[in-house]
Amino acid sequence: MSPKDKAYLESVIEHNSLLNSDVVPLDDGDAYSSDYVGGSTKLNDRGYPLKWGRVIRTVSKSVAFEEMGEECVIATITRVMNGVLKISAPYQLSTRMRHSVIEKPFKEQSVRKAQFLRIGKTKDSSKNWKLNAVSLITGGTENANVSIDELNLRAPSGEWISLKSPNENIWPFGVNSPHITTVDGETDVEVAVRLESTEVEPNMVVVRSGYKGKWGQRTLLPLKFENALGDRYIHTYENTVRAQSRPGVFHAVVEAISRETLCDLEAPVLTRFWGIPYAVQ
Repeated sequence: MSPKDKAYLESVIEHNSLLNSDVVPLDDGDAYSSDYVGGSTKLNDRGYPLKWGRVIRTVSKSVAFEEMGEECVIATITRVMNGVLKISAPYQLSTRMRHSVIEKPFKEQSVRKAQFLRIGKTKDSSKNWKLNAVSLITGGTENANVSIDELNLRAPSGEWISLKSPNENIWPFGVNSPHITTVDGETDVEVAVRLESTEVEPNMVVVRSGYKGKWGQRTLLPLKFENALGDRYIHTYENTVRAQSRPGVFHAVVEAISRETLCDLEAPVLTRFWGIPYAVQ
């Protein structure tokens, strides 16, 4: 791969909407919504959190290329996000009117891969390469006591996306093919997520979506099933999520947040998330 080809691939990554819509849903913009359901754990002696939300302050990106012979290049795109998690908590258990905002710093990383195939050997790099497929997004904080084991999405058409590991099939999504789930705006999509955790009580699990300039598309997934597996716990969360109305290519990000993150003033922010692309027509 020549320096000119590399510069072209970097430009594609920089401007492709599919490869640049994964961070947007992760930014709540501020604390909002009283959708906390973290079991019996309270925010120390203050009661349950009133509102919460992630605010991303900075994002840095790095791209590493790996040549898989002369006909294929794999780009690994890593983004590091720094910000604060805002938690609105009551002053006293006897009232929910007066409250304070607690801010916890966090550092998260998201990783995805893009596959480029050679289609020519000309002097014009744009005629030499095409973006052929992208991988699932994986991310979260460096340490967390929860992992995502399985994600299922079903569109109204009956089309399923079922993923049991981000590495099970690294290229589940073609760029211009039916592999990207397509739904009509304002339709319902069934979502089910299975987590493995060291905690018997449920974590906060939400599905995030949205587009630049509009925050707050966060849907809670309530706990539906729970099972013990040795010293760990398998929890399944389900809900029906309404697709947004704006047409385009977006990401649905499934995020698990430890209950200590929202309920222990001294605990760090601990998260895990997967993100998959979808199209609204």
